[in-house]
Amino acid sequence: MAASAFGHCTGTANAEPASPEGIATLVAAVANANQKLQDLGAAIQTQQESVNKAIVDVQTARDAAAAAQHEVDAGQAGLDDANAAIAAAQQRFDEFAASTYVNGPSAAYVTATDPADILNTAATGQTLSLSSQQVIANLQRTRTEQANRESAARLAKQKADQAVIDAQTSQDTAVTALTDAQQTFGGQQTELDRLTAERSAAQAKLEQARQQWSAPASAAPRVTVPATPAAASSDPAANWDRAPAAAAPANPGANSEWDVTLPAIPSAFVGGDPISIINSILGIASSSAQATADMGRSFLQKLGILPTPTGLTNGAIPRVYGRDASEYVIKRMGSQMGVPYSWGGGNAAGPSNGIDSGSGTVGFDCSGLMLYGFAGVGIKLDHYSGSQYNAGRKIPSSQMRRGDMIFYGPNASQHVAMYLGDGQMLEAPYTGSTVKISPVRTSGMTPYVTRLIEY
Repeated sequence: MAASAFGHCTGTANAEPASPEGIATLVAAVANANQKLQDLGAAIQTQQESVNKAIVDVQTARDAAAAAQHEVDAGQAGLDDANAAIAAAQQRFDEFAASTYVNGPSAAYVTATDPADILNTAATGQTLSLSSQQVIANLQRTRTEQANRESAARLAKQKADQAVIDAQTSQDTAVTALTDAQQTFGGQQTELDRLTAERSAAQAKLEQARQQWSAPASAAPRVTVPATPAAASSDPAANWDRAPAAAAPANPGANSEWDVTLPAIPSAFVGGDPISIINSILGIASSSAQATADMGRSFLQKLGILPTPTGLTNGAIPRVYGRDASEYVIKRMGSQMGVPYSWGGGNAAGPSNGIDSGSGTVGFDCSGLMLYGFAGVGIKLDHYSGSQYNAGRKIPSSQMRRGDMIFYGPNASQHVAMYLGDGQMLEAPYTGSTVKISPVRTSGMTPYVTRLIEY
């Protein structure tokens, strides 16, 4: 559709390059190309976060498999204890039965000299009988417990087997996601090159038409034409989500700034063995979780509060300390201003190497920055924007306040940022950029923001 639009506008420009209709057609063509490039940028973010999600799912499945195996081990230990108890109870019963058989009825009944002796003998016999009944009851109860534990052990084994299958399935899905990313990024790079060339051609014709129209010798009435790339703001963040006819960078694709209408493709391929990539990232995630727990304990102790058993503070920070906690999270994220974007980068301890093109860059991606910030107060987050969206209480975006997380894309699948107030947000936005403050963008925003800290 973009190609046909450009073809139409070229013909119009050749016929009447400086007519209002010709200029309007060229403006529409450039705007159409910008929109398509913005859509491509959103698709790239979705692809990146989908890989993050697949890796989080692998971690979840492996954790479930480990927990299931722990149940199997505990069940086997309980079964061994039950077998030992049965053996002991059976031995006591056998000893009692043998003693009763050998000794027979008590001779005290015959040798008793008065009724009191007879009563004592009867009481002794009754006690022995009750003891026998107790031994038998204990044996029966122990055997019942053994049967229950055997059943529990079988169920735990079934769960463990299924958990292992699920873990393998999740790993296969993650490998597929990485492979798909390879193919997708390759195709997107081709599409990016095509759209960029067509937009450049339309922009050149538009600039030529504007110059002709604005020439002093022209007697024709002037029309208002939206600013061209030459009038771009020096701050690319201010134009991240501009309207299609708004200003654009003078040199789209330049290393010094990133044009949102000219997406940066992470790479045309995902290098390295996918399973090695997954295992490496999960190893970092494991140490990140421990660091989060340690920081959570420290944070609560500084407030004079007894730490939680796990050290994590998800939902455990008292409201009276909520504002201070939220400000600490923002300050922690803000300390990373200027750190490069790295797809898959960032953990509780700080910036890290990411995936693919991010593997050579120590930095953060959008969800990695959120993970890092909240880890400082012991709040554990998955490294995936969609999961982070469901990690706290949802608030209508019209009611968001400083410290809330803003999300973009269907089911928060594209991007996440931290709301700072006054229409500003802190984010790690895209490949080629850095952690920075940007104006809040409403295009593509989810209807709700997420609040993790109450106050």
